Amino acid sequence: MSLSYSERLILANQYAILEKLDVENALRHRNAREIVERGYEYLYDTLSPLVEPEFVPAAVGREVCDILDMFRAVEQSATDIGKAASELGANFEGFDPINAHAHYRFCEFVRHTLHYWQDLTNYPDTSHDASSLLRYRAMLLRWKYLGAPSTLSEAQIAEIAGIANASSGTEQQVRTLIPKAAKRL
Repeated sequence: MSLSYSERLILANQYAILEKLDVENALRHRNAREIVERGYEYLYDTLSPLVEPEFVPAAVGREVCDILDMFRAVEQSATDIGKAASELGANFEGFDPINAHAHYRFCEFVRHTLHYWQDLTNYPDTSHDASSLLRYRAMLLRWKYLGAPSTLSEAQIAEIAGIANASSGTEQQVRTLIPKAAKRL
């Protein structure tokens, strides 16, 4: 990580203020101020271990929200027809924290910290399947191809789930299952 001169100046001033206000941690704030003032770039990562060095791109956030919206529609529609989404093979299994780390982090935050998608609390956060994101993407393309309806028929849920279940193989198989019109979405 690198900081510009103005960023260093702002941080140094903030640490100087914290040094005066937070007496219990004054030494820690003074050390952080000195790291910033002297430009010890190697130590910048120690300034705030709570700040993630990598950010979650907006596209990942949008994709997670779309996936959760799709599963909300599936879940509600399945309930309306008297079935569980799992019976129809279209249940959310969470995101793999290793292979889809940004998706996992964002999903966990919006579901548990912001309390969005509370209607999906029965679904897990963590998938131990590296292909779950690939399956969700295939399902999402099909759902969008259908017009991203909030109410789905059993046949539409089965259609979305069918693509998801068929996509557990290679990415090439997924591409062949998605209608050509949906590829442009």
